[in-house]
Amino acid sequence: MLTIFTTPKDFTGEFNIIQNNALNSWRALGNDVEIIIIGDSIGSEKNARLINAVYVPEVRVSKSGVPYLSDLFAKAQKCSTYDILTFINADIILPNNFIKIVSNVKNQFRKYLMVGHRWDMDVNTIIDFNDQDKAEEFWQKANKESIKHPCTGIDYFVFNKNTFKALPDFTIGRPGYDNWLLWNARRHFIPLVDTSRDI
Repeated sequence: MLTIFTTPKDFTGEFNIIQNNALNSWRALGNDVEIIIIGDSIGSEKNARLINAVYVPEVRVSKSGVPYLSDLFAKAQKCSTYDILTFINADIILPNNFIKIVSNVKNQFRKYLMVGHRWDMDVNTIIDFNDQDKAEEFWQKANKESIKHPCTGIDYFVFNKNTFKALPDFTIGRPGYDNWLLWNARRHFIPLVDTSRDI
């Protein structure tokens, strides 16, 4: 299967709802999906425990306290159980076809970087993605109301373990790191797979 890793913001205010919905959607993909939550933001340990995720509190940060991408990847690759890794922002809800699409890409390429656009929608209630009716209701609404973000909205990256061995010290949430990952894959002749139409 695969490992999903992220570093959340504090689980306070609207971010509590946003991030809980994301985490719950990842866990609904299956119990054999490994989730790693990195960083000591408020509520991270508690929410990791609620979804049976691995919790890694220590991460190297900038002077302003923002985690470095390089250390996030290093921590995830060190403690992950699976060879397929997914780095994703903690506010991204994943649909239930995510695993199938990853498997399709894996079967076609020995090495790859799988990415896609995000779709934007305001969600202000907690969704139970383990309840099939409520999940279906949510996705029907998402299909009608969500708006495709411009191509700069790349919020998930799927790749084989050790694809990225030496990352610069990009800080999370700042411009540049996502496009660098795409550039680096192309520079090393790693197929870049855009799954925006399928996910």
